[in-house]
Amino acid sequence: MAVYGCYGLTIESDLDLPELGASIADPPPYADVVIAEGVVGPPAAGAAELPWGLWRLGDVCGGDIPDVVRFEVRHGRRITIQRHAGADDRDVRLYVLGTMLGSLMMQRGHLVLHGNAIRVGDSAAVVVGRSGAGKSTLAAEFARRGFDLLSDDVVPIDQDGRALPGYPQIKLWDDALVRLGLDFADYERVAGARAKFHVPVERGSLAALPLRWVYGLDVHDGAEVGLLPLHGVDAFDLLRANTYRRELIADREASWQHLQQCAAVAGRAAVVRVLRPSAAMSAEATADAILTDIAERSTSDRPTERVRS
Repeated sequence: MAVYGCYGLTIESDLDLPELGASIADPPPYADVVIAEGVVGPPAAGAAELPWGLWRLGDVCGGDIPDVVRFEVRHGRRITIQRHAGADDRDVRLYVLGTMLGSLMMQRGHLVLHGNAIRVGDSAAVVVGRSGAGKSTLAAEFARRGFDLLSDDVVPIDQDGRALPGYPQIKLWDDALVRLGLDFADYERVAGARAKFHVPVERGSLAALPLRWVYGLDVHDGAEVGLLPLHGVDAFDLLRANTYRRELIADREASWQHLQQCAAVAGRAAVVRVLRPSAAMSAEATADAILTDIAERSTSDRPTERVRS
């Protein structure tokens, strides 16, 4: 079994996970997480059946991805996978590194956001938004400007309000590669996506960083990028809507824990809706607006509001 590092954890895995980098040469005697191939049975008795083939019972959850893999995630410590006949390794890895690790981090008590985390100084900014909103393209723009990518797609926030470092790779659409002057032939396609690619990014060793800013991507009919600070219920709604695999928040206890996690983040970090022009959503202009907002917030405790027509 290879041993990798991700989200501050050591992960021992039956499955090769090249996205996580090289296997640790001198691993500790006990891993934090084990990913093992084995037999996965049906949902546990009494489990809540959830959308997308998922189920949950306490701190055990699982699912069945048609034609790819059946899995179970248990107690934040173990992921068991049983691949379907003919399933491609790339497809299996996509769900291991996404849904399964995201679920495991939820079981470990983290708020898990669906977004991209960027290092800004000694803190982290997280950009969230629906699929296709441009999160990864914007993260690539920040990386082009020299900002370290902390995590792509799955961003766990720990109990101390810190964004945890994931693996140094970003998934980009073909038009983003063209804009960045990168050649499709140099990168592996994302499983199930004809025009999306895994792109490694260079960065140094990163520790968990305090989350100070959350930016939610949205659109409006104006001509320029607008910023709208959110507070209270509005901030909670944005965080909840952009929680990774929020289908797993399936019972009262989980909902209460999630409410507390969102409230803690909203109490520590600025939560801002970013309104991008629907006619022309420029990653450069959006990055400029976010960095200007960060600079202003770093010198003033007063939240800024710039929504233009």
